[in-house]
Amino acid sequence: MQNEKLLILKMLESGQISADEAARLIQSVDSGGAGASAATQHSASSQPPPTTPPPPPRYEGPGNNGRPHSHDGYYTMDDLGRKFESFARDVGPKVQKFAEATVNAIVGVTDKVSDAFTTPEHGGGTSHGHGQSHRAPVAKPSRTGGTAGVTVVNIEKLVETGGHNELSITGQNGEIRIKGYNGDKITARLSYRAKRPGAAIELVKLGGKYFLNYESEDFNQVSIDAYVPERAFGVIKVDGLNCTVDCSSLAAGDMRIVNTNGSLSLSGLSANNLTAENSNARFAVSNIIAENATLENMNGPVECTELDIANLKLANYNSPVSVIMSGFNRHTDYLWNVETGNAKLSMNLPTMPNLGYHIKAHAAMSEIRLGLTGLQFLINEPSLVEARSVSFDHASKKLKLAAETSNAPLWIS
Repeated sequence: MQNEKLLILKMLESGQISADEAARLIQSVDSGGAGASAATQHSASSQPPPTTPPPPPRYEGPGNNGRPHSHDGYYTMDDLGRKFESFARDVGPKVQKFAEATVNAIVGVTDKVSDAFTTPEHGGGTSHGHGQSHRAPVAKPSRTGGTAGVTVVNIEKLVETGGHNELSITGQNGEIRIKGYNGDKITARLSYRAKRPGAAIELVKLGGKYFLNYESEDFNQVSIDAYVPERAFGVIKVDGLNCTVDCSSLAAGDMRIVNTNGSLSLSGLSANNLTAENSNARFAVSNIIAENATLENMNGPVECTELDIANLKLANYNSPVSVIMSGFNRHTDYLWNVETGNAKLSMNLPTMPNLGYHIKAHAAMSEIRLGLTGLQFLINEPSLVEARSVSFDHASKKLKLAAETSNAPLWIS
């Protein structure tokens, strides 16, 4: 019976029979086999012989990135789907249309014949439809189970000190939480939904680089909740897609944190160079110490408190910006450029005897309200203001601020 099913699969792959015919023949085999062999032979004999030579023997050594293949010499229905998808990406538009139609036909019959193509490696497991199953990950972490198709594992990895370490974390369609602590291990809770059985995901150490390693196309969701040594890394990179990202209590020479289509929260970070980008959600930043920082958001409010940053570029689009400061402590000279478009820009800045301001504010098609005391106005127009503290030249700390918005008020007080 198994041989007949394999023959039907090979006929489907070579185009000798359609997906509907394959489903009918498989059902015939499962119903008892009477006449199934004759039907298979009849269907095969009714098709013209293939004009292309048979494919060469399949290489059974290690696959991509040294991983073994997940089948024993024949394709599963998921394998066929991936094969056609790969083919569709590589051919021209006209042929791609045909390939996509073939993919749809295979997907339509998957539920009917998936049990017939279960390999021995996957046998005995519980099928979850379209290649999803609960399998232990490649890495060593302990598995704690999960709900609704989510696999949850606990990971622990020692971080070596004394060298140049880098940390790189990526996630998609879930949550990313990275918090620094006074320790020497990465302790993480990893949860994910894999698209296919055996999809590999692991926390890897390569030299001084620690990174979450997986192929994004193999997973529907990857979330991580991790505690990491707060001062063990010279470089920290965090990337999220459709995620909620929260990074706190970390110090590094360089930090790059990027999220798309989700909220981003940064607090208690210290860096020489900080780059943070977000879109389509709230961006909250608090208690940041940096020499240089670029903070950007689009289509979501930006809320900033206590940014002790010497050189700051803060930009937002189509949403308001709020900045609240109680003091400038770490640096002597500050150069800030703050702007937004089509939304209100408000800044609450401190009045300190040793702090001098030089402010240039522009609000296209709107008004400016500048309420700081001790300023001398060089330009004072409804939509354009330039002012300096009377004691600016003698102040021990100086802030040069360029602020701009459009179609909305600009308030500095």
